[in-house]
Amino acid sequence: MNKNLKIIKNKFGYCEVEKKPSQAELGEFYSKKYYQESMGAYQNEYSADEIRYFDNKNQEKHFVIQKYLASTAKSFLDVGCGEGWTLKYFKRLGWTVTGLDFSDFGCRRHNPDCLENIVVGDFADSIQKFIHLNRQFDVICLDNVLEHVTEPLKLLKQCRQLINPDGVLVVEVPNDFSVLQRYLLEKKYLENEFWVVLPDHLSYFNKDGLNNLANAAGWESAFVITEHPVDFNLLNENTNYYKDKSKGASCHKARLEIDNLIHAISVEKAINYFHALAELGLGRQIVAFLRPKETL
Repeated sequence: MNKNLKIIKNKFGYCEVEKKPSQAELGEFYSKKYYQESMGAYQNEYSADEIRYFDNKNQEKHFVIQKYLASTAKSFLDVGCGEGWTLKYFKRLGWTVTGLDFSDFGCRRHNPDCLENIVVGDFADSIQKFIHLNRQFDVICLDNVLEHVTEPLKLLKQCRQLINPDGVLVVEVPNDFSVLQRYLLEKKYLENEFWVVLPDHLSYFNKDGLNNLANAAGWESAFVITEHPVDFNLLNENTNYYKDKSKGASCHKARLEIDNLIHAISVEKAINYFHALAELGLGRQIVAFLRPKETL
């Protein structure tokens, strides 16, 4: 697959690959990627801080979701459920959970109790089947999925067909070409756009661009949060993990501890803090909470 792909800004205001790979090319790429992960990356164990971090982030999402859902809402669809941490969290709360992914290897490794809740295969096919069956969910989660697909608008429209009228769609994507990243490039802390990962990531979102895309798909923005801006480390030559890859592990560990500490002080105040960062365009991730428009 050609990795020398051109990045452009589209009509929604975010960046994307100008000529996207075909589904066949992507299928071949991801089949190799999942095989490599099954043989390598997913073998790693997580530290106690990392597992606490996963749980805290799910708790923060749940806290926001509760503001918009009726108390009886209990059905959850996780598109691209990966290792199953979010499925596990909501299942533990008594929700009816369904996960979609190309492979169950990560979940089998880390959260085997959720295997019975996963539909394995091309999640685009599974989504079409759910639409045909008139399946509806109170909450749908797209966690680091939208940046990978060739047609993000189509996927958001499909999710709109699967959501209950008072439901919530949670979309998490990397915050790319951000104000901080542009500053780092301008001031020569960075030499290139290291966040551009082709052909793995085909879209590079910012908050406003994601909102514009979602609006075109029948969604309206309800709330947005982020997480600790780990890229702050790039301003310090002693922690610049871009220039010195050996700094990466310690920066990652510090990020986990900072986020976990903020969460431990107050979940509500942590969310307000992460909301303020997101509104400034900071933070490495964008977590958007979307509500369906009354009319498509």
